[in-house]
Amino acid sequence: EQQERLVSREDEANCLSSWLLLYLTPLLKLGATKVLVGSDVGPPSKCDKAASCYNKVQSLWIAEVERTKLLNELNKTKHQQKLDKLPNNNDKKTMKQRKKIGTYKPALPNLASVLMKSFGRMRLGYAIFLYILSSLLQFLPVLILNDLVKYFESSDQSNYQALLFHPWGNVVGLFIFPALVSLFQTRSQVILNHCAIYIRTSISTLLFSKALTISAAGRAQTSTGQVVN
Repeated sequence: EQQERLVSREDEANCLSSWLLLYLTPLLKLGATKVLVGSDVGPPSKCDKAASCYNKVQSLWIAEVERTKLLNELNKTKHQQKLDKLPNNNDKKTMKQRKKIGTYKPALPNLASVLMKSFGRMRLGYAIFLYILSSLLQFLPVLILNDLVKYFESSDQSNYQALLFHPWGNVVGLFIFPALVSLFQTRSQVILNHCAIYIRTSISTLLFSKALTISAAGRAQTSTGQVVN
């Protein structure tokens, strides 16, 4: 009987295995011989676990709420000071100035900023960079094929200037660049999938935590359907 795994395959993988997804090979071989169950797949990655997601987001969310609260108090004071400077009459000019100042609207905590910061802005930017790089590399095989066509059509090959120094360099490039495109896109998708799981898990746990502590008045203002949605 196979021993239950305590650490995910991805967390145990080295850099090469992580980039090439080699840690999935034993799982794919096992799936070809039997129906996979939860114990075969093993636990999720550490960054995908609910406790890990909640602990990171909760601390930053509390700090964001406090920061927004202090900012609102400061902005409200500044707004009131602008109103206090206006004369206490209701002439047309004063009414116009009051309308220009407007009513104070408190800012809301930025959940998107908290999620991005807790997941890692550099990590997300790295995934986007890899995807953009892979998209740019997709143009090179087209240029190489066009270069090779010119080479074979050239009547005087001594005057030919290869895109990659030599026609054989173009042939090697037709193998290398599509492989790099696949490698970069795969790595980018792995990171973005972790990001999607992280966001969903974080929001779900935050809602669950709020549902456990919400008052009776708050429950009366919010339906169960809204919480589920």
